[in-house]
Amino acid sequence: MKQGKKFIGYLLIRTMNCYYHPDRISVAQCFTCGKNLCSDCVVMKEGRTYCKDCLGTGESSIEMQKILMPALIGGVVGGILSVAPVISVLNCVLCLWIVVGGALAVYLVKRWNAIEGKISTGKAALTGGISGCVAAFIIVVVQFLMVGDYRSFLDEAVYTPELTEALTEAGITLEEFAGALAVVVILVMFVLLALFGALGGIISNEVKK
Repeated sequence: MKQGKKFIGYLLIRTMNCYYHPDRISVAQCFTCGKNLCSDCVVMKEGRTYCKDCLGTGESSIEMQKILMPALIGGVVGGILSVAPVISVLNCVLCLWIVVGGALAVYLVKRWNAIEGKISTGKAALTGGISGCVAAFIIVVVQFLMVGDYRSFLDEAVYTPELTEALTEAGITLEEFAGALAVVVILVMFVLLALFGALGGIISNEVKK
């Protein structure tokens, strides 16, 4: 019973008192990160209250581990929408679903960490970029399962008598060329989708919560 009261007291201190001075009652919240602030910690700028960490940059710091789960969720959503029947065609418009996934990831970072302003542009881009890579992985796996024999598919796609002759002279089999081409295509896809995901993250970051 005593432990329960102590826990409740701890929660009240963390939610009602100053972030920097837990023994003092908060009088305001930082406009950027939402931290509770006492009268000694409040800094006014242009009619808004800020904490000392956010005053200089207007951006809230966020740890790396706090962006991983939102990035994973954003990537899964973007990847599923990208391979879903009918609506997947919207990816033809600047990889729309990948951008949406990156934007969702940053939104979740800000939402789950009670950030009312912005995180750093670098962290927003990183969050969206990870989301784009997760989406790329899902797309590659789904397409591989749909195609079945992926290497045979590429053999047929790139086959021409001229190419076969050139590869034979170079001592490379068509199967080896198709496999190498598949690796290149996948790597390019990961890079492009990471960039579009980062774009979505940056756009989302500029939108106040």
